[in-house]
Amino acid sequence: MPPSPFEIVTFDKTRHDRRHFDCGVHSLNHFIQRQVSQDARRNLNRCYAATHIDHPGRLSGYYTLSSHSVEPTDLPHDQANPPYPSIPAALIGRLATCQSFRGQGLGKALVADAIKRLVTLRESLGVSLIIVDPLGEDVVAFYERFGFEEADAGFLYLPMKTAMAAVAKAAVRG
Repeated sequence: MPPSPFEIVTFDKTRHDRRHFDCGVHSLNHFIQRQVSQDARRNLNRCYAATHIDHPGRLSGYYTLSSHSVEPTDLPHDQANPPYPSIPAALIGRLATCQSFRGQGLGKALVADAIKRLVTLRESLGVSLIIVDPLGEDVVAFYERFGFEEADAGFLYLPMKTAMAAVAKAAVRG
């Protein structure tokens, strides 16, 4: 498999041109164009930006990560047996690709990058699950291809053990 034509790094408003970013979803466009820096200053999330090697500086896509927790009763019984009242999780809160870069594997690259970062993060911070709250059935199907499962409460989750195995498998294929 050839290397990805996308570079994914921490979002930097001085480096990433987001003026023409359009993913087709108003709330996701508004976030990256108007809210991303405020959320970072408030430590509400961290945003990671993708650019295409042929279009350096032009925002191709992005995702956000933040801490989260889940009530054990929101998960299937085999996943919900912690000794605490909530389960520590990480949230992939927003994920969007610019329409002009669709069909190039960017969405897949963004999710894989997020999972890899979170697997690395778990060395420093307890994280049992990765959570997403998808907008629409087509998005549910997209995340299910990565091993995410639907919780009783409607969000999708990926156990950290599953994420770790996927990252290790990808590293071997490498």
